[in-house]
Amino acid sequence: MGFLSIIPLQYRIVAYVVIALALIAFGWVKGNDHGSQKLFDYQAKEAAEAVRIVTARGQVTERVVTKYVKVAGETKVITQTIEKEVYGYANTGFTLDADWRRLHDAAALNRVPAAPGGADGAPSAAQSLATVSSNYGACHAAEDQLEALQDWVKAQAGVK
Repeated sequence: MGFLSIIPLQYRIVAYVVIALALIAFGWVKGNDHGSQKLFDYQAKEAAEAVRIVTARGQVTERVVTKYVKVAGETKVITQTIEKEVYGYANTGFTLDADWRRLHDAAALNRVPAAPGGADGAPSAAQSLATVSSNYGACHAAEDQLEALQDWVKAQAGVK
């Protein structure tokens, strides 16, 4: 049998076990290194994808905010222009019911109206128009905010 026949069987078994364990350990280390490398590669890829998504979402936010600022500014200018012109076009001698403005403001603000009466007296047409234009301006400002928020949500949902 040659060289192996002179080595006792129990030593050969121990040698085979040691060699087998060494091969298993080597394979495990190499496999672990390979698995770890795959994990690191995956994490790097996911981090790069996260950066891309965050950048895209930031661009969406910037675009929507820029549009909102422009629209909100236009709404404010229109409201201020109308409020300035109210007194030029209004019939200053005409008055409405004394509680008209109180009830209109309450309806515009979605609040329970304050108690009727007071020292204000009946509002003139100009005062009433100023109240209406102010309330509509607030309504349009809220509309601008809502539209901008809806645009932002839709655009953010589109970023993949």
